[in-house]
Parts: sequence; C-alpha cells; structure tokens
Amino acid sequence: MVEVLEGKGFAGQRTETELERFLLYNANLRTTEPVEFVVEGADNWLQFHYQLSGDTTTLIVEKEMLVPISSNSFAILYQKKGCCKIRFPKNCDYKSFGFRVDPDYFVDSFLKDFKELDPIQQAIKNDSLFYLDKKYASLDSKTRDIIHEILNHPYQGSLSDVYVKHKLVELIFHSIPVLRDNAERLLQEKPAKKKHIERARIFIQNNLDQKLSLKVIAKHCGLNEYALKREFKKKYGQSVIDFFIDLRLKRAYDDIQGTDKKITAVAYEAGYSSVGNFSNAFFKRYGFRPSELRK
Repeated sequence: MVEVLEGKGFAGQRTETELERFLLYNANLRTTEPVEFVVEGADNWLQFHYQLSGDTTTLIVEKEMLVPISSNSFAILYQKKGCCKIRFPKNCDYKSFGFRVDPDYFVDSFLKDFKELDPIQQAIKNDSLFYLDKKYASLDSKTRDIIHEILNHPYQGSLSDVYVKHKLVELIFHSIPVLRDNAERLLQEKPAKKKHIERARIFIQNNLDQKLSLKVIAKHCGLNEYALKREFKKKYGQSVIDFFIDLRLKRAYDDIQGTDKKITAVAYEAGYSSVGNFSNAFFKRYGFRPSELRK
C-alpha cells in the first residue's frame, strides 16, 4: 500500500507491506512548516525504527511522554493501543524504514533470546509503554546496506516474501549487537553527562530572574553548547531555551493567580519588555490571556 502524504507545509509518501507477523514501512517527508501527524492504533505493537534522516519527536499521548528520535539512528518502541503524535519541525527532510511486530510473536519468537531486549519483554508482560530511552544506536553502513537491499530487491511474489523475511532477520541479528555495544558505551558516558545536564537544569531554575543565554548555561554546567542542546533535549524533550521560557511562564502564571502583582510587573519579571509579547507567549503556552486569570 502506498499512501501519498500532502498538505499545507508538507509532501511525501509512506509505503506499507504486510509480511506474516511483520508490517514493514518506508516513509519520506519534506516539510516547510512544523507538522504533526496523529497515529491511531487499534492494537498494541512493538516497533523497530530506523530513522535515516531528519530529527522528529513522538508524543505518546497516554502519558504525555515525549520521545525525541534523531537522524541516522535505530530505536525500539512498545506502544499500547491508542494513539501517538509524530511532530516534524520546519524544513525537515525525513526518511525512515522500520517494521512493527505483534508483541505476542516477539515474546514467543527467536527475539526473546536476546538479553538486550529483556526490558521490552517485561513491558509487554506488564502492558506498559516502553521506548529505548537514550540508547538508540547510530546506523552503520551495514545496517543501511541491508535496508537498501530490502527496499530495492528485484524479486516478485512468494520469492520476494522469502527474500525480505531473510533480510529482515539479518537486519535484526545485526542491529541488536550494535545496540548492545552502543548501550555499553552510553553506560560509561551516562553518569558524567547526567551530572552536567542536571547541573544545567538546577542553574536555570535558580536563575529565572537573570538573562540566561545558551553560552552562559553551557559554561556553568561544563559542556559545549552543542552537547548541552543535544543532551538536554534527549533528557527533557525540549530545548534549553524552551525549558527556561516555560519555567518563567509557569512562575508568571502562579504570580498572576496567587498575588496582586500588576501584569506589567509580572511580564517584566518573566523577561518581557512588552506586555503584548508576554500576553502572546502566555496565550501560546496556556491557551488564554494572562488577564483572564483574574476575571
């Protein structure tokens, strides 16, 4: 099945192929504006996802859980029935390949023998959401080669099914050791990076009255600006600056609702020189104007 994706600010297509217990997909999309797609699911599913290009964010609706997925990476997600929202930023060139597996098949198949996937089996048994948090692996050349062979093979009919199934197993057996090696590397890096990112978060929370820049925050927590942006978004699901703005707006909300401060003063304390700009940012965050809190 080929689905054409076209609308305001985006164009592309998605191809789906059913193969026994697998649903294979291949998608590409170009955006000129931010786009959000709602994906409804009638059943639970386990997804192996290879993001070839383009950074995206998936919102798991049930728990409001943000899952950032980077370009050139491999991730695993277990999604309960319901829906999720996939968010594409402006000017995104997105390409992906992946497959969904019936969770019961996963638990009963050869995949269960990989200890690296034990947490996913536990999530399936407990019927709880799961994604491979910050352990997704970079795609190597062999992974890309196997995906290319699956997408561009010359076979038809039953021969095609046999070939694709064989290559799919090869892809799984290659990916999981890569995943294991990547997880071991991250375990070594995690304590130091976690400490730096936590330091950045606390610094922001304790300095809401200051004019903080990315450069100042990065210097304080001991990371370069690129690493701070990347690691902070992985951990908290939003950029450093958006986190800072959200905290200021939350404090502004509490001040307007719980004190007699003038809205002009609250706006200034939140870092806005114009009440109009403050009101617009407040409306974008909460869906109503600050003055409505005092009606």
